[in-house]
Amino acid sequence: MTVPEEWKHGLESNTPPAPYPTDGSEYQGAVRHYYGDALKRFLKFFPVFLLMWVQLYVFQLDYLLPVGIIGMIGVVWVSLLLFDRLRSIRKCSRVLRTYPLEFRTPVEKIGMESTHTLYLRFGDQKGTPFTLRAKDAVGRGRWPVGITDGVWFAGDEPFGGAMIVPGGGELLLLQPRDWRAREEDRNTAGPERIDRAKRAGIKGPFRL
Repeated sequence: MTVPEEWKHGLESNTPPAPYPTDGSEYQGAVRHYYGDALKRFLKFFPVFLLMWVQLYVFQLDYLLPVGIIGMIGVVWVSLLLFDRLRSIRKCSRVLRTYPLEFRTPVEKIGMESTHTLYLRFGDQKGTPFTLRAKDAVGRGRWPVGITDGVWFAGDEPFGGAMIVPGGGELLLLQPRDWRAREEDRNTAGPERIDRAKRAGIKGPFRL
């Protein structure tokens, strides 16, 4: 579901300044912080759901069965969320190790979906001027504050990439909005770019 047009520019995160450099000098701080953030989000709920599940076997009381079922579902749910977040962070890290960070400005907001997916375009038109899908590596679903002023991008637009937003330090994974429509761009990119995209793990389509 697409967020209404009148909302797409106003839904911005209130993320405080990042506790790591966001000036393009390095990316390791962002990756470490996001790994820690993903773990904190997991530990915030996992012990609660685990206790709800385990108490069913400890007390063996029939009326606690609904609580135990909720706990079991919760354990599976938060574990899947953790796996998905770690996968996204790992993908970003691989891209950032392979490509240098380049400052791209301005960034045009195209739209947002309720699935926490952002659609944007680099206004400098470097490379190919098409829309990219972007998703925060831990699933934050709002526009980073100041994103239109520019971001630090690593990658190759026809294949995708990762970016760090100055200030808040948000780490986002990107790929073309319409993967099939960019097939010719990728096929004619040349062996060096294709090989680099393969090493970065973005040669083929991937799930955001």
